[in-house]
Amino acid sequence: MTASRTTALLALLASLPLLAPVAGAQVVPTGMTVEPLVSGLSAPTAFDFLPDGRVLFVEQFTARVRVFTLGTGVQVTPVITVAGVNAGGERGLLGVAVDPRFPSFPYLYVYYDVTSPQSIRISRYTLTGDLAGTGGDLLASGTSRYDVVDGIPDAASNHNGGTVRFGVDGLLYASLGDDASSCSAQTPGFRGVILRLETRNLPPGAGRAFRAQVTPADNPFVASSDSAARLVVAYGLRNPFRFQIDPDAGDLVIGDVGLVVREEIDILSPPGSSSGAGAPSGTNFGWPFFEGTATGPTTCGAMPPGLVAPVWDYDRTSQASAAIISAGIYRASADDVRALPANHFGDIFANDYYTGVLYRLHLSGGAWAIAAPVAGQPSPTHWGEGFGQVSDWRVRPDGSLWYCRQNGVIGRISGPGLVDVPPAPRAALAFRLRVSPAVGSAQFALDTPAPAGLRIFDASGRVVRELAAPGSLAPGHGHTLAWDGRDEDGREAPPGVYVAYVEAGSQRIAQRVVFLR
Repeated sequence: MTASRTTALLALLASLPLLAPVAGAQVVPTGMTVEPLVSGLSAPTAFDFLPDGRVLFVEQFTARVRVFTLGTGVQVTPVITVAGVNAGGERGLLGVAVDPRFPSFPYLYVYYDVTSPQSIRISRYTLTGDLAGTGGDLLASGTSRYDVVDGIPDAASNHNGGTVRFGVDGLLYASLGDDASSCSAQTPGFRGVILRLETRNLPPGAGRAFRAQVTPADNPFVASSDSAARLVVAYGLRNPFRFQIDPDAGDLVIGDVGLVVREEIDILSPPGSSSGAGAPSGTNFGWPFFEGTATGPTTCGAMPPGLVAPVWDYDRTSQASAAIISAGIYRASADDVRALPANHFGDIFANDYYTGVLYRLHLSGGAWAIAAPVAGQPSPTHWGEGFGQVSDWRVRPDGSLWYCRQNGVIGRISGPGLVDVPPAPRAALAFRLRVSPAVGSAQFALDTPAPAGLRIFDASGRVVRELAAPGSLAPGHGHTLAWDGRDEDGREAPPGVYVAYVEAGSQRIAQRVVFLR
C-alpha cells in the first residue's frame, strides 16, 4: 500500500470535515404523505397515545403535559405542569408513558430532571376528568405524584436519557444516559443503562416506591447488592435518548447517541421476548470501549468479554452535530388505511435529529442494512429528508407513522394503504461484521452497487490480508466473506483491533474488527 493511500485511510478513520446541519422541506418516497397535524407548540419532546386516540405529549422546557385530539386540537388547559423540573440545555421534561391498562388504571408516567435535589426522577400521576374521551378536559393533580424511581444522578446537563415506555410484558422500561461519566456505563446502576420496572403492584395515590417494590424477579442483576443494579436490564450505553418497543416481539430498538464518530441502533430482547433476535437480558453494549462499531475514546481498564455490537450504525464525522432518534420497528396490517407499503413492514426507521435524514433499515440474511430504495426517495440511502428536530415517533393503529418535532409540530407520515410502491434499483454500499468481537475468524456481509474489494489492515495502516482484490467482487446483494485470522503469509495474526476496508467505486466503508483467539 502506498504512503498516500495509508495516509488517506488513517484520515478517514480519524475524522472528516464538519458540515453544517442540513435543513429543508420534508421529502418522502412516492405515494407517501407528510402532514403536520398541529403546530405552535412549545418544544414537544415525547408523546404517547391513549386508547381512544388522544395524544398525550410533554413540552421539554415548560414542563407541561398536554393533550391533542385529532380534529379538535390541543386542550387549552394543560393536563398538568410538573413541579420542580430542571429545564435548560438537554434537561427538562423528557419522557411520557400511559399505563397500558388505562382507563381502569388511569396513570401517567413521566421522566424528568429535578431541580432540587439535582437528579432525575420517574414519577406517576393519576389522571382524572374526561377518561373516556367524550370532550371534557383530561387533568392530573400534582398531589397525586408517586415517585417510582428517584435519586438518579444528574451531575451533567447532558446525557440524560429520557424514554419511558411500557413493554408488551406490562413492565415499564426507561433509558438513562451516562451523565457524561463514560466509564460509569460499564457498571450496572444508574448511568448508561436501560431500566426494567414492575409498576403494576404499586398502591394508588401519592407516595414513593422502595426499589424492591419495582424490581422484577427475572431482571438479570437481581442478586446484586446494589439496589440500582437490580433494576437494570442492559448497560454499556452512552445516551440512549430514544428507544421504541416492538409491539409484536417486545424487543427494544434503541438509538444510542454517539460522541464524535458513530451513531448506533441496538436491539435488546428482554425476558419474555418472543423473537430472541436482539441482545439478551444483561447485555453490555460496549460504551466507552466502543462507539458504534468504532474503537471508543477510552478503555476503562481491561476490556470485558461478551460486548455486543450495534445492529447498525452510521458515520457522523461529516456533520457538525448528530443524534440518532429511534422510530422503532414499523408494524402495520395491509388493510390499515394509512399503512406504508407492505415491503416496509418489519423495517426499522430512525432519524438524525440534526441533519433531518430519515433512514429505513431492512433485515436480510440476519443483518440490518439500508433497505433497497423505493421510487421517489430523496437519495438511495435516505428514505426521507427534512425531519430535523424530530425527537419521538409512534405508529398509529391506522398504520400512519407519527412524530413530534421540537420546532412545535406534531405530524404524521401516511402511506397509500393497500397500494405498494415498486422498489428502485439498489444503489447503496452496505458492509458489516456479523459477530463482534470476532473469535478465531471474522465473517462479513456485503452489498455493493459496483465492483468492490476488501482488505484487512492493522491499526498502523499496514495491509494484513487482501480478501478480495479491488474491483474483483461483482456488484450484488448478499456477499459473504470470511477472514481466517491469518496474514498474507499464512501466519496467525495476533489478537487486537483491525480495520476491514471495502472500496466500491467512489464509496468506501471502514469497519472496526476486534479480533480474539
